[in-house]
Amino acid sequence: MPQEQQLEVPKYLSPRTDTPALTVGHGGCFACIYSVRGAGGYQMFGIAAAPIFDPAQLLSDFDDFMIFFKPGDIVKFKPVDEAEYRQIQQQVADGSFTYRQTPVVFDLERALAHPTEYNQEIMEHLNGH
Repeated sequence: MPQEQQLEVPKYLSPRTDTPALTVGHGGCFACIYSVRGAGGYQMFGIAAAPIFDPAQLLSDFDDFMIFFKPGDIVKFKPVDEAEYRQIQQQVADGSFTYRQTPVVFDLERALAHPTEYNQEIMEHLNGH
């Protein structure tokens, strides 16, 4: 992606002493989800509705491992309103929540040559079009 289209924000020089679990943060050119409560230095811009870390492996997406993301995963954040957030939280609580995911073979050459078009193609694949 061309640099002028990249989002980059400063990290805090002194980290917060308390960041809520599932806070979505951005620092430099990186994004993160704080899986547990703790200190943090990234700018906070949201709260994830579902866990990315499930040490008890209660949700089916964590059957193989207690951490949801694997190296090389492409992640798309989706904004939700309060009603959908609460619905997701209820599904997490009752064990029925599953992440929307689909396998994609990433082509670095195509992504670098045509980033906008390639991103659209990946999103269409994810959305089943």
